[in-house]
Amino acid sequence: MSLEALPQEIFNRIALALDVADLAALALTSRRLCTMARDDELWLERVAADFGDRGLVVGLLAEAGIDIAELADSSPDLVPWRPALAPSTCGIAGMQCYRDRLARAFPASEDERLARVKHGESEIDQIKQQLRDGPPADDVLCEAAFRLLKIQELFPASAECYYLWALICYMRNALFPALQLLDIGQAVNSNFDPIRELRAEVQATADGVFGSGGEAPLLDTTCSEPSPQLAAALAAIFRRFDCDRDGVLNAKELGALVRVSNGQSIPPAAVSQIIHAFGGSVPTRNGRKVSGWDLRSLCSFYVAQSMQDPQETRQDLAKLGFDPQFLTKR
Repeated sequence: MSLEALPQEIFNRIALALDVADLAALALTSRRLCTMARDDELWLERVAADFGDRGLVVGLLAEAGIDIAELADSSPDLVPWRPALAPSTCGIAGMQCYRDRLARAFPASEDERLARVKHGESEIDQIKQQLRDGPPADDVLCEAAFRLLKIQELFPASAECYYLWALICYMRNALFPALQLLDIGQAVNSNFDPIRELRAEVQATADGVFGSGGEAPLLDTTCSEPSPQLAAALAAIFRRFDCDRDGVLNAKELGALVRVSNGQSIPPAAVSQIIHAFGGSVPTRNGRKVSGWDLRSLCSFYVAQSMQDPQETRQDLAKLGFDPQFLTKR
């Protein structure tokens, strides 16, 4: 079968494996191949392959709760990553998008290139400082992620942008998006050591949180809620220490729980700090408010602890009478 007889989708897969010069030479061999080589979807896929898939990055950030889609779509500083493909622009819009991205990545003069490098380095340093000053608020993370989009458009081979996007996701406890962004960054530059180091850290956290070797997961896939297994265990633990059955662990009851899980008592002032960190003035079943934790507070504490040190959560469960691997009552 000749290339001209192939469906456009199959031709596009082949064409994506060619460099641009070879694709241009192929297009000159016949009118049919010229038409096929001008396909908009082919060139938009080339944009993603050669300059980074902005849609994928924006989608992964959205999974982490960092929504910059509207900013990216409306920004005059960014080349539209998927321009509207009207019939009248068929074979033009995709190629024009590629040309625009090429011009952004490779400026015409050396002076402009050096100025961009200086500006990009300054922007990266400012973003790093923003993240170091943390824990940053959501709007700060969104701003940092969007600024990185503008930097990545100028420097598509910058693995550091993917590293910082992944770090933002990690700060949001979004482990899977962070790992995907690190994998993309590693494909861009396999010699960028910070990516390898952060990936090892994120993967270790994921293994602890989601379990390895047959372990039950501690959290759900969003890392914002306990897994069904942990939720069931925490509900049983809550009932055990809620001695007056009012639906709240007061200071005395919470202190007893901490004594069992830590192996020793802690001062009342420390118990009070723990209460206010994850609970506060909580209504009991009869409507009276007391200082303590409800079940939601207990779950929030163990979600936070599991992200910081999943093994400590499993150790706590073992001391409280649960199998640390399967999270079932022993």
